[in-house]
Amino acid sequence: MADILLKRDSTLAATYVPNTFIDEYMTHADGEFVKIYLYLLRCMNNPDTVFSISDIADKFDHTEKDVTRALKYWEKMRLLRLEFNKQAELTGICLSDFTSSKMPRAAQEAEPALPADTCHTEQKHKLPERTEYSRNQLALLSESESVQEILFVTERYLGHPLNNTEIQMILYWLDKLKFSPSLVEYLIEQCVAKNHLSIRYMDKIALSWAEAGIRTLTDAKQALQHHGNAVYAVQKAFGISNRTLAEAELKYVHKWSEELGFSDEVIALACEKTILRIHQISFDYADSILQNWKQHNVRTLNDVKLLDAQYQEAKAKKVSAGKAAVRTAKGTCAGGFANFSQRTYNYEELERELLSQAR
Repeated sequence: MADILLKRDSTLAATYVPNTFIDEYMTHADGEFVKIYLYLLRCMNNPDTVFSISDIADKFDHTEKDVTRALKYWEKMRLLRLEFNKQAELTGICLSDFTSSKMPRAAQEAEPALPADTCHTEQKHKLPERTEYSRNQLALLSESESVQEILFVTERYLGHPLNNTEIQMILYWLDKLKFSPSLVEYLIEQCVAKNHLSIRYMDKIALSWAEAGIRTLTDAKQALQHHGNAVYAVQKAFGISNRTLAEAELKYVHKWSEELGFSDEVIALACEKTILRIHQISFDYADSILQNWKQHNVRTLNDVKLLDAQYQEAKAKKVSAGKAAVRTAKGTCAGGFANFSQRTYNYEELERELLSQAR
């Protein structure tokens, strides 16, 4: 077949879509989520545009919950940041810089919330037997509105209709493991955010949660706070292996991850730099490093390298300027006192003058 040349006849107003979004994010996201993100990019052409969740829902014939779910998905993917007021009302959406929001490869391979090896160190709960549901049982369970919504949400996240095996697993979580619908949705969100789109993978995490006694969304978030990826990254960087983090230390990790929005890799690097500089564990010192990086708009490991290079260059210039000043001072001292004007004398003339005075 002949090659196809793509061209345009007119110059129309356009919306810029970064190649990174198309290459790395769009292929894994639900189509409706992509529509909403593209609409946000379109709205960026009018920076003063003010709209609401209901406005977006009306435009795409979605529910407000669908729109909120899409926004939260893109926030988990670090492509935008949601801003709230004290009343927990959404007041702003800040689109991230694609040069600093590339999905970390290490994060794609990490466990979504509670690593399986953590469950092995805690008291295990016996798992109920897994049995296959009959057609009648599937129909009966699927009559529940909450079950219907979970199945619908899962299809949206995975981007394809669920097959019988996938439905069987999800119903097992809800019916046998006694997971709340909000917990199942949270599990799916966390896995998709880490680019794990396999129901079998999600099932492994669900089993590990059940063994750890996690049954509600609150349980999962508490487990995430104490055993999440950021916590493990900090423990590894600081070499903490014989204890769990204290509440005050967990607050630091939560601040770095949630409030400042740093990735696990950047947080771990700050902890490593703390050890190298002061040779001891200090959450306060690591916090000062991360606060400084935040002020300099550091988001990725490459940003840290660039900032370090700039610092070393400025330091080298300062040292060079100091050495030049020292050399100038030494040269001045060698030639005479710098504070007095130098005089020249004709010693033969002085000698004749002294001899005449002596006579």
